[in-house]
Amino acid sequence: MKHKKKKLIIYGDSSYAEMIAHYFQTDSEYQVVAFCVDQAYRTREEINDLPVVTLENIEDHFSTEDHTIFAAIGYKSVRTHKVLFEKIAGLPFPVASYISSQAIVDSSCEIGVNCLILPGCILEPDTIIEENCFINSGAIVCHHTLIKAHSILAAGSLIGGHTIIGESSLIGFSATVAELLQVGSETLLGAGSLLLQNTEDHTMYVGTPAKAIRKHIDTGIVLSSNNLNKG
Repeated sequence: MKHKKKKLIIYGDSSYAEMIAHYFQTDSEYQVVAFCVDQAYRTREEINDLPVVTLENIEDHFSTEDHTIFAAIGYKSVRTHKVLFEKIAGLPFPVASYISSQAIVDSSCEIGVNCLILPGCILEPDTIIEENCFINSGAIVCHHTLIKAHSILAAGSLIGGHTIIGESSLIGFSATVAELLQVGSETLLGAGSLLLQNTEDHTMYVGTPAKAIRKHIDTGIVLSSNNLNKG
């Protein structure tokens, strides 16, 4: 008898959300049944033949007993990535995570809700990934490492063992964080950079070796079109 898939609602309507929906639909135990957005930002009624409903009225459309939800929010603003996750975390729906069948995840790893582990990722033993972390394609997290909540590892990044990545940090494309480091909260590491030192909170680092270039205490990490390509 064919296993019945769990019903999933995707919070978000960007092309990034569509990509995440595709992964859930084709490579998970979930069946995507709808998208949802905040009422003020709803601009279309369907995506790929699936309805787009408002978050404010989601419980009028879907039962909390047999539906789950996932916040598929990109990372142009990492603080927004956190705030929008907290919106769904406050709802009575269970929150899903996606772990690609093409990722290598040791059985000792701990992964929180609303996490995204894309194809080609490697999570070595005793890695902890807290809630709402997105680990993009080909990223490697070495053993005994902690990735704190709301953090994002871009494609091809590498995190050395026994390292702590602070909350709401973003590690850029193909960037490397050496082992045994303490990376502060809201650290932004530019693409291709090599981090060899502990970092301060709310700071962007670029280069090889990476050096601090500016603070973003007021805004958090907000990416321009070329921010991740600095380094």
